[in-house]
Order: sequence, then C-alpha cells, then structure tokens
Amino acid sequence: MGKAPASLYKYLSFSDRMVEQLYHGKVFYADPGTFNDPLDCRPVVIAGNQSIERLKLLLKLMVIRRVEKESSAALKRLKLKGQRLDLHRARLGETEVQDAIRGIEYMATDPEITDQAGYYQRELLTLIQSEVKDTLATGVLCLSANATSPLMWSHYGQQHRGVCIEYDTSDLKSTRIHKVVYGQSREILADAILRWLQDGDVQSQLEVERASLLTKSGEWRYEKEWRLLAPIGLDRSPFPVKSVTFGMNCPSAIFESTMSMLGGEKSTIKFWKITEPTSNFKLKRARIHFDDSMRPMLDQDYSWLLDDLDDAHDV
Repeated sequence: MGKAPASLYKYLSFSDRMVEQLYHGKVFYADPGTFNDPLDCRPVVIAGNQSIERLKLLLKLMVIRRVEKESSAALKRLKLKGQRLDLHRARLGETEVQDAIRGIEYMATDPEITDQAGYYQRELLTLIQSEVKDTLATGVLCLSANATSPLMWSHYGQQHRGVCIEYDTSDLKSTRIHKVVYGQSREILADAILRWLQDGDVQSQLEVERASLLTKSGEWRYEKEWRLLAPIGLDRSPFPVKSVTFGMNCPSAIFESTMSMLGGEKSTIKFWKITEPTSNFKLKRARIHFDDSMRPMLDQDYSWLLDDLDDAHDV
C-alpha cells in the first residue's frame, strides 16, 4: 500500500480491449498466469524450522479452507446447515488431504529415492505452494508511474503503434493501490502462512500477499509499477481518464478516430503524441488538439474499430 502518484499510466496495444476500456470507462484485471514474466505472482514456500507434521497441518488448513469455499454453494443446495454443513465440509477437506499425503508416502517408498524425508518435505511444500496460489487467486491491473519509458512503449505499447492512458488516481484510497517491490525475495516462510491462517495475524497475511502478488525481480524496476487487485476480467474503472498519449508510430487515422470517439473538442480528456527526439533517446510528448479536419468523424459509427483487431495481451 502507500500513497500513489496523482497520475498512473496504462500502456495498451490498439485492440478491442483498448477501445472497450476507453469508450466504456472500463479496466481489465489480468490473470497473472498470462504475464510475460513466468515468475510474477509465483511465490516459493520454504519450510524454515517447521517439521513435517506442522507442514501437514498447514496443508490441511489450506485445503479445508479451499474446499469450504468451493463446496459452499453445492452443500447449501443439499440443505445442509449449521454443524452438519461445517462437519461435511471438514470431512471433504480431510479426505482430500489424506489422499494427497498417502500419495506422497507411496511415492517415497520408491527405492530410487534415497532421501525420503527430503522428498516428503519437497512434495508437501509443492502442494502448499499450489494452495497459496489458489487462496490468493485474483486479477491484477498493472499501471506505471512513467508515461515516456522507451522500454514500456516497446513492450506494451505495440512498438509505439498503441496508446498510453493516463488515469487520475489522486482520489484513490491508499488501501486499494499497491506499489510493486523490486529485488526482494519471493520466498514465503511456512510459519508466516500458519500465523495468518491459524492465528489470524494480519502482518503475516500482508507478508504473504506482498511476496505473492507485489514482488518482482529488480530487472523490472524501470516499469515503476503499481497494482490494483480484483476479480479477473473487465470492470468499471475506479478512476477517470485524464489523457491519452499515442505512440510515435500510431497512424493518424487511429488517433483522429479515437479523439473523435471520446468527444472531440468537447472532451475533457487531453491528447498527446510521442515525438521523435532530436539529439538523444529521451521520449517527449506533444499536445494534439482536435481541429476542423477531424469534425466529420464525430458522426461516424466506430464499431469498425472492434473488427479484425489483434487482441494482444497488455500488462
């Protein structure tokens, strides 16, 4: 968490998703499994000083928690209530845990496995990592504090053929926005997860969430990233659009049509275009103003913008 800058930016390729977000005031919370960094949102659980029995307890807590969530609606349809409902959910979770542990114990008898205790621990940690991923499953809206990053324009702005949307985040509550941490470990101590789930320790929960959802390699520091978390998919934007910047290679037909689509000269949104530097590689923005040559576009049907577009992934 923390106070976000007054403006944050979203780089997008020109696609139906981009038009949807601009025209209908939406944002897209992406599945972390689609990110270009396969280590993003992939924490590593380590045992620390926890015994095998404590790891079993942690796995049991996490599985029962997940099963309760997954089976709640189905069991209610069976008209199970109160203690009967709790008991049935606990039995389902217990059965799944015991099946998993028996599977590990059976595989550990393989004569080719010389370190049975080490194997047992590694397999338990693998299952716990999977449960952490399921527990914290969420969509992620990735934003940047930098609108003129050459690498961001190349990676996420469709090689300067896309756009960069500026959002006014000045009124966003600090509890909703999270600053990405770069260069820290993505390891999570099993003890921290236990303190969170067993004791309800809020600080431990924050540690787990930070390592799982808000930690990236230092190589990505140039992105200056902030994140919002919500269910995967399109949703109403929590903040207004302040400006749209078009890439250096964005065709004039696209930015003229986009400006018209957003209200033309009556729009409160400002429009910019990246200009070619004269003597170095530092990108700059120049204002674009709606003029009379674009006026005929105001009455056009913009459904063509949604046809035959490459729905490229944007982060």
